[in-house]
Amino acid sequence: MDITIEIGKAAEGAHAIRIPETYRWVSRRHAILYWHDGTAILEDRSTNGTFVNGQRVSKTQVQENDTVWLGGPGSDGNCYRLDLRPLFSSCRMAENPQSKDRSRPVVSSSGQYPGMGDTQRTDYTREFAQIKKAYIDYHAKMSNLKKKSNLKMQLPRVLMSLIPIVVVAVILIIFREKLGMLSMVVMMLVSVLGSLLGVLTMGRSTTKQEKLAEDILDLQLEYQKRYRCPKCGKEYSLDLHWKKLQAEGKCPYNCGARFV
Repeated sequence: MDITIEIGKAAEGAHAIRIPETYRWVSRRHAILYWHDGTAILEDRSTNGTFVNGQRVSKTQVQENDTVWLGGPGSDGNCYRLDLRPLFSSCRMAENPQSKDRSRPVVSSSGQYPGMGDTQRTDYTREFAQIKKAYIDYHAKMSNLKKKSNLKMQLPRVLMSLIPIVVVAVILIIFREKLGMLSMVVMMLVSVLGSLLGVLTMGRSTTKQEKLAEDILDLQLEYQKRYRCPKCGKEYSLDLHWKKLQAEGKCPYNCGARFV
């Protein structure tokens, strides 16, 4: 069974979902969800965009546990969070030949579907597991990244520091009988060589530090999109431990989301 659901402030059709006017960034005909044999395709038709799991999309397949925001990434109250789970449930019921509710529309005449009142939902215990995972994965990858970078920066320095020692040892072996005459020359060579190697090592170290800074930034940007409230969409600091969120049991932005 094919189902087409238009979503927006002025959505029309048998299965239209009408979003309240209070959500300013949501367009009148914001998006369309196509349902076919258990597969859902979400297509954006708006000005301010449709965001799935923090990424703006034009047309993509969605799963019922995906986080979908209309009008923006969920950074303020003008965006609308579309809960796909009750919508998927309604579509499955509508296409199930054995279902008593098969003849009922996916949404009511008022533009509501079961569980559409997402702004009233408070229990986000299941979503908190993903928040926790994002924090743990981020810090594990950050630790590994710094360890590998430190190893790459320290190894050349160690090797470079051994070169003057090897040079001195070779000269002592070759010219051991004339050491008195060559001692001053040896010291000068070692000093010059040490300075040169220090300059070369410093340049490489600076380049690797810049690369490390870029890698850290990329990692922060990647996980910052995941470490956020599943209700209001506001980002949590990656320095804020998930255990503190769990201890509080709720979103610190007082959006109503509870995690335990």
